[in-house]
Amino acid sequence: MKKLLYVLLGIIIVVVLGIVALVTLVNPNQFKPVIAEQVKEQTGRDLVISGDIGWRFFPTLGLNVGETALKNPQGFAQPNLIQFKQAELSVAVLPLLSHKLDIGTVSLDGAHVFVQTLKDGRSNLDDLTKQSTPTSPQESTAAPASKPAKETASKAAEKPWQVSLAGVKLLNASVDVVNEKTGSNIALNKVNFTLDTLAPNIWTKAQFDMAGVANGLQFTTQGSTELNLSASYKLCELKDLQLSLTAKDAKTDIKHAQINVDHFKFGEWATLTLQAEGKLSDIAFATKGQTQLTLSSDQNILTLENLSLENSLSGKTLPRPNMQVNLKTNASYDVATKTATLSKFSANADELAVSGNASFVNHDVPVIRFNFSSDKIDLDRWMTAETSAPTEKKKVPETAPNNAAPATSSSVAPAKAKAPTAPANTANHEPDLSALKGIDVAGTVSAKQFVVAHAHLSDVQLALSIKNGIAELSHLNAKLYQGTIAASGKLNVNTPLATYQFRNQINGVEIQPLLEDIADNKQLAGRANITTNLSGTGLSAAHLRNGVVGTIDVKLTDGAVYGVNISEMIRSAKARLKGKKLADDQKEKKTDFSSLTALLKLGQGKATVDNLHLASPLIDINGRGVTDLNNESMDFSVDTAIVASGKGLDELKGITVPIKIKGTWQAPTYQLDLKNLFKQNSELEQKAKKELNRGLEKLFGDKAKDEKIKNVADQLLKGLFN
Repeated sequence: MKKLLYVLLGIIIVVVLGIVALVTLVNPNQFKPVIAEQVKEQTGRDLVISGDIGWRFFPTLGLNVGETALKNPQGFAQPNLIQFKQAELSVAVLPLLSHKLDIGTVSLDGAHVFVQTLKDGRSNLDDLTKQSTPTSPQESTAAPASKPAKETASKAAEKPWQVSLAGVKLLNASVDVVNEKTGSNIALNKVNFTLDTLAPNIWTKAQFDMAGVANGLQFTTQGSTELNLSASYKLCELKDLQLSLTAKDAKTDIKHAQINVDHFKFGEWATLTLQAEGKLSDIAFATKGQTQLTLSSDQNILTLENLSLENSLSGKTLPRPNMQVNLKTNASYDVATKTATLSKFSANADELAVSGNASFVNHDVPVIRFNFSSDKIDLDRWMTAETSAPTEKKKVPETAPNNAAPATSSSVAPAKAKAPTAPANTANHEPDLSALKGIDVAGTVSAKQFVVAHAHLSDVQLALSIKNGIAELSHLNAKLYQGTIAASGKLNVNTPLATYQFRNQINGVEIQPLLEDIADNKQLAGRANITTNLSGTGLSAAHLRNGVVGTIDVKLTDGAVYGVNISEMIRSAKARLKGKKLADDQKEKKTDFSSLTALLKLGQGKATVDNLHLASPLIDINGRGVTDLNNESMDFSVDTAIVASGKGLDELKGITVPIKIKGTWQAPTYQLDLKNLFKQNSELEQKAKKELNRGLEKLFGDKAKDEKIKNVADQLLKGLFN
């Protein structure tokens, strides 16, 4: 027993003497130049150890390193890439004899990392991969061809070192990442990180928390996980990953976000769940979701399957105060090509459902491709809350008042209503479409039913693209009110004011239900073929009205103009000339026609028609005029010729009857132009004079031939015909 005690005492004395000798004979500060030289050789950077390197004996043998910094090259905003105030490292001595490097807890206090990218793209990390100068060919030739056999055998017999780390503690660290090229700025502070025992093939726990600012967004985050390293100390597995986040700036307030992953291993599937609630701009949201994910063994392909997101949204700028938006899809991301793809994509915004696929390539100009379809898309229901508020429709008179006189100074409709105009500040406001310059988008959309501006389309096929600031509608084909529509267009936002071109071909469309839906106007019926060719500059309300130029070629067949019965107006005028009043038979005020053609020329805020022509079995109409696109007023002259006999118009066959059409689009007025009627028809003038003389003879007898009475009669005729 005494011998054992002597042995133990001897060991203790040897250890104590060894420690005393180590402290007395070895000054760790003498290694500063050697350490700095090795760092310089490997990185090309200067390492400055300002503080002392001292021995530590409790609880284990180790070293304390004082203030240290790794320098930046010249030309960067801060002198140091990495710096810290204090570092501690301990190593177990006895395991060294067995080629085991057991490192105690490594503690780093007050560390700061500064990463900067300059405007020219250079970074203070660029040269950290610099290696020592390669051996020259001469040195290689001069080197021994082979090592002594004894040395080679000795190296081969060496045991590989086994390394273990008791833990890592990072306290009060901070990080600044400045990118002057992109204008981003990220500052992390209060960074704390702890890691339990780190060794191959064992589970160890890691925890972290930090706060910071990313481009004005203040955030805090914390998390924990258990990890397992491979024999080569590469990350192999994670489990029980929990990550929480809060963030806030002027427009964002993420009150809480939580991400959990059950178990992750390269090449295997893991389950990820997330929850978040907060506010983006003035839209409040509550989101929850789940997916299965895997990262390929080469860490290049990230795949998500059965991704499901449920979003409850509320806010004044939404189409509705409260909405439920759900998303389901499969997705993948290729790190090498920076390509994200969506497949089996489906999204529901309340009753609106869209499905399809899409892809995104993260280049300097993002490349987006898509192919979506839907059973029904109703754009009118997804306008902003302000513009989609219900409004009372204007009541458009379908017929003129019964007491309307055909005199040139009277009107058959109420006083001209002013067209609605937008406030000056919004009428001249150009939309900001600069984002179109920085994307490359192309895709198709199909819908069984499509509603826009209250017009109902079906079997819609649409293809569009956006590239280099040019948006192009390749084609829009659809069925429209028993006919078809085919449209194309181009928008260029590379000029100070955007320019546009638009072509539209409508064939066989029933025009009355279309006009009733889009303009609450039922005054025109017929089957329409319309060709539109328009172009212009500027997209504000004022520029659209005043800057548009082009033509609209209209051809209608088997139709009617409601609100006026031209035949009845002519019969009424004939009866008045004879001093009679036509009985009101309550006929519908409608003028039927077999065909109606017109070519509208748009420019300078007006639409001009030079060749309006309406043909029917009874009458033939030719007209001309202009309408103002700003106040929506009209001024048209229409010449009506009786081309058939019967129905009380036998005597008027071949006579041209001029009619004035004025008022507004919503409330047009129709006036019989008696002065021009008689000017254009001398026979009518002679008949009117005969009827007037006959009336004077009945009234005055022989006195009707008196010069004074004749003068009065002549003045009446002049006032009527001039």
